[in-house]
Amino acid sequence: MRTAPINRQIGCILLIMGTEIGVGMLALPILIVHFGILPGFVILIFAWLLMLYTALLICEINSTISGNAGFASIAKEFFGKWGKFFITVVFWFTLSSIAMAYISAAGSTFCYMLSESADLTSALFVLVFGTFITLGTRTVDYINRFLFGATLLAFFSAVYMLLISLNTANLIIFRGFSPVLFSIPPIATAFILHNIIPSIRTYLGYDKKVLKRVVFIGSLIPLFMYILWVTVIIGNIPMEGTDGFSVLFDKGSKANIGDLLNLLYHNTNNKFVMLSINSVAAISVITSFLGTSISLYHFIQDVFGHVRKNFTTHFAVPVIMTFIIPLLTVITFPDVFILALSYAGTGAMILFVLLPIIIVKGLNKTDHDFSVNVLNNKCFLIPAFLAGISIVCLQFF
Repeated sequence: MRTAPINRQIGCILLIMGTEIGVGMLALPILIVHFGILPGFVILIFAWLLMLYTALLICEINSTISGNAGFASIAKEFFGKWGKFFITVVFWFTLSSIAMAYISAAGSTFCYMLSESADLTSALFVLVFGTFITLGTRTVDYINRFLFGATLLAFFSAVYMLLISLNTANLIIFRGFSPVLFSIPPIATAFILHNIIPSIRTYLGYDKKVLKRVVFIGSLIPLFMYILWVTVIIGNIPMEGTDGFSVLFDKGSKANIGDLLNLLYHNTNNKFVMLSINSVAAISVITSFLGTSISLYHFIQDVFGHVRKNFTTHFAVPVIMTFIIPLLTVITFPDVFILALSYAGTGAMILFVLLPIIIVKGLNKTDHDFSVNVLNNKCFLIPAFLAGISIVCLQFF
């Protein structure tokens, strides 16, 4: 088998990073400030390890099925017709919740930046970038490369300037462990890359070794970027006052990205800082929406068996379920950003943590030859499964 071209490997790493970083850049400061920097970083590292491990499990599982196989095909292969139905429902619910979060964040971000209606900016956002997604993975890859390059430039510019004005007193405040329970499910969504594994596996020419390397690198870099970003954001906003995080606390789950940008504007009072921060927020929303929605779009096509000649099942239904329903939901229920991530976090635990562990336990009984032995080790499978169950229970209690 020919090794996937370096050009495509880099593109896939950037696509993974772009998919993850949107949630992290936008949601993590709002979530972690509720309980403090140090506990937040411990949870971040724990979430990264859990989601990376299960992502590698999905790489292994996906490689056991030939051809352009998505999650629907995986479910049918290992759980039959009813398993496929269940996974289809959970996958759509999870990915559409994440898409809603991004559309809501986009509406809030561009409403703040352009002083236009959030409904209008959300609709235009979906129309423009949804069109690119329907053109295929290669189109999304090249658009994502350009946008992510701009994101990195804006990110390091913003971090540099915010480090200069950082107030370390803002970093040592600890508000208690009770908010941790609410925050773990949405924090876990900051490391979701599992949904695009079938798409990038196909794009990499089904090269299993390269796929795992791309997944590892693409998830590790965002972890370090998250730690930097959360530190400089929280370090520049006080806890109390009319321009403090208490404003977001009062809004609860209705806090959105525009509210955070407004606090940064009043605390930094530097147009260059805000230009960089606004760029990071805007482009992160776009790249994450591209990565999430292309996987959802391809999943719906996979449900119908990739019938390319059928306009209804290959285009119309995927467009409605990927773009139209999430957009209408956001227009009906604005500021659903944090709430949507919470629901998505629960679905992600079921779909991307519990499900692959169950499948791997089944593969162990068939004497499947794992490419990396640690993947099927009970010392890792059992703690990961218990962690997934615990996080699902946290969301309900």
